[in-house]
Amino acid sequence: MKLVDDNRVSIRVTDLRRVYPAKRKQLEVVANDGLTFEVRRGEVFGLLGPNGAGKTTLILQLLGLARPTSGHIWLEGIDVVREPKKVKPLTSYLPQSALPMRFVAVENALRYTGRLRGQTAEAARNQTEELICELDLTAIRKRNVQGLSGGMLRLTHFAMALMGNPQVVVLDEPTNELDPSRRKLVWNMIAQRNRQLGMTCVLVTHNVLEAEKVVQRVAVMRAGRMIALGTPGELKARFGYAIRLDLHLQEGLLLSAQDCSLLQEFGRLEHLDAGRYRCYLSPLQVARVADLVATRIGFEKLEDFRLSPPSLEDIYLDIDSAYASAPQELVAAGPRS
Repeated sequence: MKLVDDNRVSIRVTDLRRVYPAKRKQLEVVANDGLTFEVRRGEVFGLLGPNGAGKTTLILQLLGLARPTSGHIWLEGIDVVREPKKVKPLTSYLPQSALPMRFVAVENALRYTGRLRGQTAEAARNQTEELICELDLTAIRKRNVQGLSGGMLRLTHFAMALMGNPQVVVLDEPTNELDPSRRKLVWNMIAQRNRQLGMTCVLVTHNVLEAEKVVQRVAVMRAGRMIALGTPGELKARFGYAIRLDLHLQEGLLLSAQDCSLLQEFGRLEHLDAGRYRCYLSPLQVARVADLVATRIGFEKLEDFRLSPPSLEDIYLDIDSAYASAPQELVAAGPRS
């Protein structure tokens, strides 16, 4: 893989391998297997993959919290393996588990985090006020972190991760337990800080549909290996660009066997539930299928009718499924650098 210039690279990983040794009757576990990739400075880099793919192990090594079995990691020019303590002032981490400072008020948790990251008392106080306002935490600012609901706790931890404006932020499922409006708020804040402050963000999430709005490049992991890497557009171009047709018939109606047969001539047809159907089409077939729906099925029978390009989630599922059926085939997407 061609590497980009050092002044454009925030994180560089080469030949990274992490093996957990065998214990009793259990065999050794290869959590990361020969990973080589880069995260560019000022990039939102998405890390996708099923549970057990090796994402968390990779993150812990990037932050200097776990030591690789072999390989090299540089973060902002620092050799993380040799000097892990130097990484801490430059980074922040939002894990899925609870953070410290559980028995202090929300506003104090934010302010103390800022001070620990080197902010002056005034700067920490000012950013605390900004984040409380931006995340609408005013009603809970005096409450202890320990007593918060799951969603409010997640927002508080997200705010703590932003304190001090670290150069590199690692977010592991930042929108877990949040309602739709607050999920949207978090994604917008990630995009805004990336755009305005040049914040480098490594984003681990299963919420691929929403993350697509903010990620600039995506790595897909499975069984400890990186099986695809590229921008969302590159991945879509590499792994197919099927248009998705969604049909929702009015209550009590179903497509006839003949209608299903006709649609199947254009692409894979799925009967989702009740009167809901989905068909994947070539872009060249869209006009013909729309005409079929209008003239044969009839819009008067439809509750909803949509044509949409593939989402990153569609492509991710296709990549993961393809690798599961042919694990020896590693795949890459487009120019990586």
